[in-house]
Amino acid sequence: MDSNDAPIGYRAHEAVATITLNDPARRNALSTHLIGELRRALARAVADREVRVVVIDHAGPVFCAGADLKESAAAHSAAALPAVHLAEALADIAEAPKPVVAVVRGPARGGGLGIIAAADFAVGYDEAEMAFSEVRLGVVPAVIAPVVLRRLGPARTRELFLAGGALVSDHGDSFTGDDAEAWGLFSFAVAPEHLDESVAELAQRLKLGGPSALAGVKSLTATPDLREELRAAAALTAEYFFAEEGREGVRSFIEKRPASWVGLPPADPPDRSHLCAHSWP
Repeated sequence: MDSNDAPIGYRAHEAVATITLNDPARRNALSTHLIGELRRALARAVADREVRVVVIDHAGPVFCAGADLKESAAAHSAAALPAVHLAEALADIAEAPKPVVAVVRGPARGGGLGIIAAADFAVGYDEAEMAFSEVRLGVVPAVIAPVVLRRLGPARTRELFLAGGALVSDHGDSFTGDDAEAWGLFSFAVAPEHLDESVAELAQRLKLGGPSALAGVKSLTATPDLREELRAAAALTAEYFFAEEGREGVRSFIEKRPASWVGLPPADPPDRSHLCAHSWP
């Protein structure tokens, strides 16, 4: 690993590059800096001819808490918004010519679930708790929607995006790794004591495939125009973050208080029909 102070760790060993989300004090929140370092690590793994498999792991008990909301609250342009940068990272993961495995040892929210969905395989704890919490902040999870839809399908994605978590669950508003496996978000969920062994076995199986053949399969099964779709979705996310409802939702989260609309009848939603034709600058 390069540095204990870096938000991303990198290690290549026996043809496997392990990229580690390495900001546990902030629950591996997706800042623009962390996202940039993640993209650089992915590019490094792709360029290394010795690397056959890429693993995205994490330090600390939380896989990823989602976008850095303090940085999002301070942003005054789309270029400063972490969610906008996340679109490019998700495209990098999905389009990498080498198999990418996400290893989930703990909770994930928002953009962290986008990373999981963009990977080719996701292996995690059976009791790891996850949720899509964006609507409670007055925003929409648009930037992760293209990759989540590929995994979960429209109906399940809509339910989870609207409700924040599973409608019927023993874990409140969240769902578990077992749920994620049943729905297709996880490739498989395992008990914590079996996770490292399961990841190692999967990496070994993947290394049996020819490098060009593996890249060919990823190209063959790729979502057409995914990067452009993610960029357009990031622009929509920015619209919601910069609207008053989004600003209030993020402020309420940072200030640890209910948002102003909680307990109030919902207002008419703003007209966002013009966003359907939004083009990325």
